Amino acid sequence: MTFPCEHSLSGHRPPGSFRDPSGYVFWREDRVFRAVSEDCLQIIGRLREAGLLSQLARGQMIVATEVVEDNALCQTLAAEHAGYDHFLEHEPLPAITYPYEWSVSMLADAGVHTIDLQLQLLESGYSLKDATAYNVQFVHGRPVFIDLGSIEQPQRLDIWFALGQFTQMFTLPLLLCRHYGWDPRSYFLANLGGRTVQQALRGLGWFGRWRPRVLWDVTLPALLTGWSDRRARPRQDRVERRKTDTTSQVFNLRRLRRKIRKLSAGYSPRGVWSQYTRLCGYDEHAENAKKALVAEFLESTRPRRVLDLGCNTGDYSRLAAGCGAEVLALDSDHDTIEVLYRQLRKAPASITPMVADLCNPSPGIGYLNRERAPFLGRVEADCVLALALAHHLLISGNLPATAVRDLMLEMTRRDLVLEFVPRGDQMFQRLMRFRVDLFGDWTLPNCRHLFTQRFELLRESPVPGTNRTLLFLRRRDCPLAE
Repeated sequence: MTFPCEHSLSGHRPPGSFRDPSGYVFWREDRVFRAVSEDCLQIIGRLREAGLLSQLARGQMIVATEVVEDNALCQTLAAEHAGYDHFLEHEPLPAITYPYEWSVSMLADAGVHTIDLQLQLLESGYSLKDATAYNVQFVHGRPVFIDLGSIEQPQRLDIWFALGQFTQMFTLPLLLCRHYGWDPRSYFLANLGGRTVQQALRGLGWFGRWRPRVLWDVTLPALLTGWSDRRARPRQDRVERRKTDTTSQVFNLRRLRRKIRKLSAGYSPRGVWSQYTRLCGYDEHAENAKKALVAEFLESTRPRRVLDLGCNTGDYSRLAAGCGAEVLALDSDHDTIEVLYRQLRKAPASITPMVADLCNPSPGIGYLNRERAPFLGRVEADCVLALALAHHLLISGNLPATAVRDLMLEMTRRDLVLEFVPRGDQMFQRLMRFRVDLFGDWTLPNCRHLFTQRFELLRESPVPGTNRTLLFLRRRDCPLAE
C-alpha cells in the first residue's frame, strides 16, 4: 500500500507527508499538488498524449489532474520538496472519507469503480499496480479515483498483480457484511489494509468455507497459496505468448463486478433510525414549517460548506445542497447512510455521506497515527445543522450539555442551527425508556443560556405544531458576528 496522504485532497493541510516511489500529495496556497517521480511523470505524459487522461477525467473516473508546466512554479515546488522535480496539480475534493466511514453500497461502488478503471486501462495496455479502497473518494455521491501514481505499464497483462489486495479491500468485507453481520467500520478500523483470505477462513469455520459464495474468492485462493510456488514452471515461450493476452483477466474482472453488485443489492437496511422520518412524530405541516425555517436561514447566510449531524436519510442535507452548499452528511447509524447513498445514486447532489459516531469519531490511524487523518482533522463547515440531535448526545452518548455545546463549537467556523427537543417530547421519552431521568435541568432557558456563552443567538423560532424550538446561532469569535 502506498501512502499518498489522500486526505490533503480535500483542502485540509495534512499533518505530515508520506512518500512512496511514485510520489506524494501536499497542499500549498489553496492548491493541491502531487510530487511525482520521473517514471510516474512519463506514464502520465503518455496517458495525456493518448487523450486517455482527459477522457478518464471527463468520465469522472479519476480526479481532474494537470501536469505543472510553469517553470517558475516547478522550481519553487522543487526547492520546497527535495528529491522531486515534477509535479501534478489535482482538483480539490469537497471532503475526504475513508472505507470505515462508508456504507455497504459505497464500498461496493468503490470496488466496481476500481474494476471499471482497470478495464479501461487494460484496453490501452496500462494497469493499476494496487487496488486499495483508500484510492477512491466520493464526490456528489459518486466514486472517483485519486491516486494517479498507481497507474503503470506492466510487463504482463494476462494477470492483475493487485487482485489479492482487491480481495482484501472489497470482496472479503462485502461478503462479511452481506452474510455475516459485519459492517465496514468493524472490518477496516482494526485492519487498515483489510484481512487476508487465511484470516477470513478462520472466521468462517470448517463448513462455512465450503459455501459457494466464498469458495471461489476465499477458500481456493487460500488453498492455492504456496502451491503456485511449488508447481512446475511452464515453458518460457508459453509465458511470453500469454503476457499480452488480457482475456482471462477481463473475464475474472467482469465476474467480480457482477458478484460485488449482487452483494450490494442483497443488503437490506434494517436500522431503526433509517425509519426515523416515519417515527419522529412530525406531521406534514410541522415538517414543512421546519424546513422553511432552516431553508430561510441557509438562503440568507449562504454557507459554502454545511455539516449535517445526525442527518438520517438526508432531507436537510438535500435542502442545504439546494441552497448551493457542499454538504457532509453524517450519521452513526450505518443503515440510514446506506439509504441516503442509494438515493444519491438515483438523484446526485453535492452531498458526501459518512458513517461516524460523534461520541467515538474515527481516530488518526496508520503510520505515526497520521496516515489516515482523524475525523475532526477533516471536518470544517461554515454551518452545522444539529437537528433533533442534542438529546441523543445527552441520553445515548452520556455527554454533559457543556460537552455537546463545545463539540458543536469545534465543528463550525461560523453558524449552528440547533433544534431543542424538550423532555416531554415523545422521541425524548423513547430514548429515556429503561433509564433514570437525570435531565431535569434540560429546559429551553437553560439550553439557551448554555449555548449563548459561546454563541450569539441570531434568532429563535418555535416549530409550529410541536413543542420543539430552533435556535439559530453564530460563534462569538466569528468576525461576521459583529
